[in-house]
Amino acid sequence: MTSICGAAEVDLACARLSAAQADEVGARVKLLLRSRSDAPRSILVACDHSRAWVVWNGPPAEILDVSSEGTLVEALLDAIEQRVERAPAEPAPAPAAKPRPLPTSPHEAPTWGERAPLIEAPKPLVESGGIGIGLLGELLGKGLGPALGPRLDIGVGWGPWSLQLSESARFARSDAGSSAFLYDLGGGFGWGAPFSRAHPIGAALLGGGEWFHIEGHTVTTGFASLGLRGALALGALSLALGVDGRLRFVPQHVGERVDVQVPRWSGLVFVEGVLLVEPARSRPR
Repeated sequence: MTSICGAAEVDLACARLSAAQADEVGARVKLLLRSRSDAPRSILVACDHSRAWVVWNGPPAEILDVSSEGTLVEALLDAIEQRVERAPAEPAPAPAAKPRPLPTSPHEAPTWGERAPLIEAPKPLVESGGIGIGLLGELLGKGLGPALGPRLDIGVGWGPWSLQLSESARFARSDAGSSAFLYDLGGGFGWGAPFSRAHPIGAALLGGGEWFHIEGHTVTTGFASLGLRGALALGALSLALGVDGRLRFVPQHVGERVDVQVPRWSGLVFVEGVLLVEPARSRPR
């Protein structure tokens, strides 16, 4: 049996109700829901031989318990009336939309109230550094002319500080016309130029080993050097000029066939181009 109550349908599925009781339930439910703007889509009144219940098809759908005390009609109506008198839960207010600010000039693009935050690039393992290739010169002194040759510098840095590796090969001739060759490999610490873009002046403290060869004789020694650097950054490249003061631990002297000696103290001058490490940048989310 179905009864239309306002916007809601009342379905009766209870054999324990007589036709007169069913009409009474439908009429009284209609009175309860007549002035309600939040009436359910439908109401199902159901029962079996031992109990009764009401399905309140909201939204949301609910099952209303019906008391077993008193008459069945009054118990059903009491359950529906209690549900009608209960205030529905208020929906959560929607968040207010933030107004979009207007541009302050005709040449300014509109901006949103909340700008997209920046994604910070992860801090790189190497913050600065690079690789430099240049030309190195040294005055050797007794029995030897000036030495010239290529130089390679590699730097790995954190801020202005860097670990550096240096390698060079120099060619010279003795006063008697013999060819001489010097090779060194060293490493150490540096500050500023040429591997720190933010510092045009720098210094380096290096140490390593050096080999001197002439007329079939090779003499090896260790060295320490302290140098000054100046650099001019041009985008990803840097033009550097350096001066090193070098101390050799053992004099490099050859007295057979030729009598030459590399000075214990000497100065080296070099110019080189350096390819710099590009720093990481933040980007918008």
